[in-house]
Amino acid sequence: MADGVTLLIGPKILATSLAQHPDTRDTELLVFEERQVCEAVEHMVRQRPRVVALPEKFALSPRGTALTHRIAVDAQLAGTQVLVIDAQGSAVPVPTDARPTWLPLDAAGTRRVPRIRMRQGIDVQVDGAMASLVDLSTMGAQVVSTTVLKPRQRVRVVLAVDAYLIRAAGTVAWALFEIPKAGMPPQYRAGLEFSSADPEPLLQFCIEQAAEASAS
Repeated sequence: MADGVTLLIGPKILATSLAQHPDTRDTELLVFEERQVCEAVEHMVRQRPRVVALPEKFALSPRGTALTHRIAVDAQLAGTQVLVIDAQGSAVPVPTDARPTWLPLDAAGTRRVPRIRMRQGIDVQVDGAMASLVDLSTMGAQVVSTTVLKPRQRVRVVLAVDAYLIRAAGTVAWALFEIPKAGMPPQYRAGLEFSSADPEPLLQFCIEQAAEASAS
């Protein structure tokens, strides 16, 4: 009888890299293609797998890092081990206490989860006032608002786009006043850091936007 689940997101041939790994012993193997990551997330939340395995290239992509961060911050998945399969076919464990710090930082060394650039025209409510959403991650967002936003200000965020309704609470991490173009009202560009958010729809929305960005 299988003792737990190993969830592989990637080519089925990578299952050979997992066969002898001690963390996957006696588990049921479920395989999803990278384009099926949303379905994989649904299984992950329901079944709380013992192992989630990712190819290295996918693990370092915006979709992969968003997924890894999702596992890291969910207390219900504290027992889930993440394995990254490198180019040599070795399954390398990511220590639980190293997540999400193993994720690559940006050029400035400030981000562990990539922010995904939003297409133009996506708005978000910040404390009830509309703002333009510039970029988004599972940890925060950048917005442009005509309403004053100040550092350390606590805010509530609502994103309603397509079939998604995502709520989050957080803090303004930084804010800049921008001189408007002629005839336009003053505006504030701000970075928001989420302290809590609807995890499943936020992750899936980030994954879909990352996929759109990669395809464009």
